[in-house]
Amino acid sequence: MKQTIINSKGYSIFIGDDVYETIRSFLYQYEFSEHKVFVLVDNNSRKYCLPRLMSNIQLFQKVHILEIRDGEENKTIDTCQQLWQDLAENNADRNSMLINLGGGVISDLGGFVASTFKRGIRYLNIPTTLLSMVDASIGGKVGVDMKGLKNQVGLFSNPQVVFIIPEFLETLPQRQLFSGFSEVIKHSVIYEKHYWDELSALKISEITNWKEIIDWSAEIKNYFIMEDPLDTGFRKVLNFGHTIGHAVETFSLQNDDHPLLHGEAVAIGLICELYISGKQAKLPKNEMDEIISFIMSAFRHYSFRSGNFDLILDFMKHDKKNSGDKFNFTLLTSIGNSLINQEVDIKLINESLRFYQSLKS
Repeated sequence: MKQTIINSKGYSIFIGDDVYETIRSFLYQYEFSEHKVFVLVDNNSRKYCLPRLMSNIQLFQKVHILEIRDGEENKTIDTCQQLWQDLAENNADRNSMLINLGGGVISDLGGFVASTFKRGIRYLNIPTTLLSMVDASIGGKVGVDMKGLKNQVGLFSNPQVVFIIPEFLETLPQRQLFSGFSEVIKHSVIYEKHYWDELSALKISEITNWKEIIDWSAEIKNYFIMEDPLDTGFRKVLNFGHTIGHAVETFSLQNDDHPLLHGEAVAIGLICELYISGKQAKLPKNEMDEIISFIMSAFRHYSFRSGNFDLILDFMKHDKKNSGDKFNFTLLTSIGNSLINQEVDIKLINESLRFYQSLKS
């Protein structure tokens, strides 16, 4: 299958199961160099993905491996300190390279570690989950959580390059694969209706050509990034579903034995913010119902009590998009059309959470 190349702000994104030669060519400069190459993995990407790179690219047999435990709960400054120390003890210098091999936590955390160690070393992303392929590895937002709150510390720092190998999706359990699908849904509804029409005609359990979906979903995200790389205006459209989604994710991380994955929380956020869009931005009810029905067909229903609403709202107050009791949303006016910087009343937010509660899986 032909390799896809997307040009972003100062770097390129290569997509295809045949990108090994491109990776090999890019890293050739390090083959005989004194400057070290490090690979950041979690326990899953080390077990399932690193061996494929080692068997296809000789240099990966000589890299220095840095490993963390998987999971959002490890996306912290404490983990960064451990990695900074590992880099220092292994004599990483300003010309070293960090390769982030993993999902969204690895690309967010690894990009932050690389961008701050010795005031910045180069890094590249090789995402291994659908979520990181279509979202986290692209756009240069890197950072960590603080006291359980999402992405409280971070910066904009672009990778040297992103290599997306769709065959890595074969290593994922179904739940992880489906988690990334919420970002695909979001991209389709904020961009152009014909993408939504094509996507909504599919059943997620029957999708086999993931490369095609990754291609156009990555193109859509890159479109917004190219227009607004520092997230000061137009790029905020990509926040759709995330104001409530991040708060629900934080709530679940702090209260559940088996917390929601990021994409599962975003799916809840999408449903709530679709409801708000219908009430405040005049999103047509038939479009709202159509999108919600599709989301519900792909994601299990998550139960939380009305008594938890205040806690979820409190988490929202710490979102960098919000200020005090003013909650800033991106809302959909119709499929493919959005409004950014929309202030939404607490009463309507609570109403949207009750609406989600009322839905059946």
